[in-house]
Amino acid sequence: MKPWLVALLTVLAVAGTATKALSQTDRDGSGCGSLSAGECRVAGLRAQFGLGQPQDLAGALLLFEDACERGDTFACTEAGVAHATGYGTQIKPERAQAFYRRGCKPSQHALCRDHGLSYLDPNSPVTHVPKAMSILTEACWVGSVEGCRELAEANAGANNGKEPLFGQIDAIRFYKEACRLGSQDACRAGADMIDGTPALSLFRHVREDMLALACDDPGSSDPAAC
Repeated sequence: MKPWLVALLTVLAVAGTATKALSQTDRDGSGCGSLSAGECRVAGLRAQFGLGQPQDLAGALLLFEDACERGDTFACTEAGVAHATGYGTQIKPERAQAFYRRGCKPSQHALCRDHGLSYLDPNSPVTHVPKAMSILTEACWVGSVEGCRELAEANAGANNGKEPLFGQIDAIRFYKEACRLGSQDACRAGADMIDGTPALSLFRHVREDMLALACDDPGSSDPAAC
């Protein structure tokens, strides 16, 4: 089973228990109450998406922040997304980054990547592309090659609502980061995208940089191209 689906199934399995354990008093402003940190994050997700209860974005953020304080790193990332995008609060970039630093650490970039990927499952009740892109961006910047590749491909294919050219321009930076982190495939995919799109000719220097990084790798699988 794909690792990000495990996280989703866990959310769904304990969702009912978490909802029952969260009293009305807790929902009205006192945070997680008697819930564990993980149960509290699940309760936050149910409030954020309106699963089995009225949607409550501000209440969800309160739960995420409290669960984060109790040690749930996924809840920290959820709070970061909320402050970065304005889900239940005003956009506060500095506060968002403070929560992201607690939830999406370089030593846990794979978990952060899987957290982001969990929001791309079309069969999930919590599918949410903007949240996926936000979390994967953090995963990319803290060292996840797969997170960078997923973002590059989503942008290059205009799979996240952007106009194709704007998406491709954003894709370049994620291909380049994945390339810098050691993915030869990303180096060549980014270079090929620039090669095949006349409107991206201003980025030919980036193409050369990516190809140089690919060719500098002693394990290059295509030495003839270098």
